[in-house]
Amino acid sequence: MLFRRFGNSSAKDFYGPIDEGVIFNIRWVAIFGQIAALLFTATFLKLDLPLLPALVVIGLSVLLNIWQMRNSPSRKQRHWHNSMALGFDVLQLAALLYLTGGLLNPFSVMILAPVVVSAVVLGRKSTLMLIGLLALSVSFLAFFHHPLAWQDSVKLPPYYLAGIWMALILSSCFLGGYIWWVSSSARHLSAAFAEAKLAVVEEQQIRALGSLATAAAHKLGSPLNTITVIGHELARDISPDDPIYDDIQLLRAEIERCRVILSELDVVQGRRTIADEPPVPVTLLIDELIYQRVGSDDINFTITHDGVSNGKILRVTRRPEWLHALETLMQNAKQFALREVNIHIGWTDENINVSIVDDGAGFSPVILAQAGQPWNSSRTGQGGHRGLGLFIARTLLESIGGSVHFGNADGGGGNVELKVPLASLNALHKT
Repeated sequence: MLFRRFGNSSAKDFYGPIDEGVIFNIRWVAIFGQIAALLFTATFLKLDLPLLPALVVIGLSVLLNIWQMRNSPSRKQRHWHNSMALGFDVLQLAALLYLTGGLLNPFSVMILAPVVVSAVVLGRKSTLMLIGLLALSVSFLAFFHHPLAWQDSVKLPPYYLAGIWMALILSSCFLGGYIWWVSSSARHLSAAFAEAKLAVVEEQQIRALGSLATAAAHKLGSPLNTITVIGHELARDISPDDPIYDDIQLLRAEIERCRVILSELDVVQGRRTIADEPPVPVTLLIDELIYQRVGSDDINFTITHDGVSNGKILRVTRRPEWLHALETLMQNAKQFALREVNIHIGWTDENINVSIVDDGAGFSPVILAQAGQPWNSSRTGQGGHRGLGLFIARTLLESIGGSVHFGNADGGGGNVELKVPLASLNALHKT
């Protein structure tokens, strides 16, 4: 679909502005043109041609075209197959020219056609190899060929043949180089346009998610206030020795958690400003996220950092985008972990880096290829999972200048590494 996200392609690897079917059609046109030229020359011009060998050579091209149409190679092999096919076209044209007068045949210029096609649809290396093959072919034809009848009565100077030889080689170099340069520029422009289009689409997705978050915060506010009131009344009317006392307390804690999340949505959407609170140690912030939001039931969370002591730990502010992304990524690691999740915090003068590694099965290759994209989840359709969590975390981090990388740890398990500029978190080094 698009170069950056799907298949990790780029303009450098994209050699497909012309559909492969066009190459087949070009070869069919060339085949019919060769047959027509042979029959016209033999029938109307009455020139003595080795007609049967020439038709056999053309028949090989017909077989190649049919074989390629019936055996479509994979995307990785298509470039190599097309290179080999165009190399065969050069040799086929050289064989026809050998049978019909060599370089003095007026149609000898047609041997440049495969080079032109290669410069448009293939890479630089393939085009250079094709030019080399063409140079060898025309050099052979300059000395060896089956002469036509009129060549015995017309004596051309040797330097005329040398001029045709040089013209064909120089023309192949010029046409191949120039057309490849123009096509390469077009490919890079196409890739840049695709990147810009992708950026616009992602921006639209972010805005749509923001609108949905604002609408959700607005609509959930009233029922949450009602639930809060009822929860307080239940807690007030129930005694500590009641069997459902603990359940009521848990209900109140979850209600408070929902209230905090909705307040952070208001902050992200700019409906109120972030309070000027002092920065806190980053380890304390992550501890709070684990025990207040993520939960550590049955999973052991281990936090390490680059500070030489607890008194030298980096301090950051509670920026909502940063907190929500961390919560989502740690929650995802917890869901797939078997026993533990290891979190390492590092920092430089410009960025803070957090690595979240679980001991689970890790990301599958299919999921990893599009990690961080919407509707990309191994649990899609199960328990309400839609694959939007990692996408939202990635977009929130990118909105404050950060980034996230998804991968698998060397010893197994998922490995998520996120980077955020210190300036976005008003970070302070404890001295």
